[in-house]
Amino acid sequence: MGFEQAWTLLGTGTDAVAYREMIESASSLPLAQEWALGHPIAAIGLRSEWQQVLAAYRWLDENRGSGQYVRQVNAPGVDTKLIERRRVVLAGMLGVPAGAAPFLRALGLAEKPVTVRLRFDPAVFGLPPHISEAIFRANELQEWKVVPRTALIVENEISFLSVPIPDGGVVLWGKGFDVEESASLRWLAGASVTYWGDLDTHGFAILDRVRAHLPGVQSVLMDRETLLAHEGLWGLEVKPTNALLSRLDQDEVSLYRDLVADRYGRTVRLEQERIDWDWVLERLSKTGKPDISSVSVSVSVSADAVSTHSWIPQIP
Repeated sequence: MGFEQAWTLLGTGTDAVAYREMIESASSLPLAQEWALGHPIAAIGLRSEWQQVLAAYRWLDENRGSGQYVRQVNAPGVDTKLIERRRVVLAGMLGVPAGAAPFLRALGLAEKPVTVRLRFDPAVFGLPPHISEAIFRANELQEWKVVPRTALIVENEISFLSVPIPDGGVVLWGKGFDVEESASLRWLAGASVTYWGDLDTHGFAILDRVRAHLPGVQSVLMDRETLLAHEGLWGLEVKPTNALLSRLDQDEVSLYRDLVADRYGRTVRLEQERIDWDWVLERLSKTGKPDISSVSVSVSVSADAVSTHSWIPQIP
């Protein structure tokens, strides 16, 4: 029995013919052909758009290191949606990582720029007085020669929009774990910087990240008094962390430890947008004065950790 007869018997004759044609059509693209030979079932699944996949492969390969955006693709029948949809296949052919950002980076193509959103005293940035908010590319903002006296980094967007702009200062939207884009701005090193995040375990984890760039940053509204004063507004933290945080001050460590240990209830969290606004304004008015750069303690593993957590931080 020949191959054709076997394929017919198995009901795969059409697939076999299509696969053979796909292999032949990739003869001028050895790496693409090699991928198809190594992944026959996956390749068959692409037969309806195989020519577009090959065209995308050719364009990406020829434009390595060009710094272009994928949106600039001009290969026949190819658009950005096809490249995204078939990124894993194309990555295998091109020999690069399949993740969205690593894919572009490895090919030397342009990524969507990282941006930082901020509100500011226009005088600090030398801008007209009617301009008080802007979004900048992080790498360009990094090079701006500005010296704000004070800075407040705020996790939540609406809170960021609501807080008053300090005279001679700036308010930056931290965007949760994207906060490093703001905290890593070199010109913040000369300012008195305050961070306000959610009162939960991840809020303290983000604060810890901020201090990796700005060791002297002061936290605000992330204290036990604020937490206990708003008990009726507590929520649940879905996936709390118990990570080792080495950059919290003594009071922060104590509260973080209690949140990890569920001292006040199961996975308690107080989102910053739930805090009474008069309470917020009163405490924000006191920021920018103490310097806690000399206060830093390590969080260590407790042998007496409760059973629901792998460890609880202890104050040395």
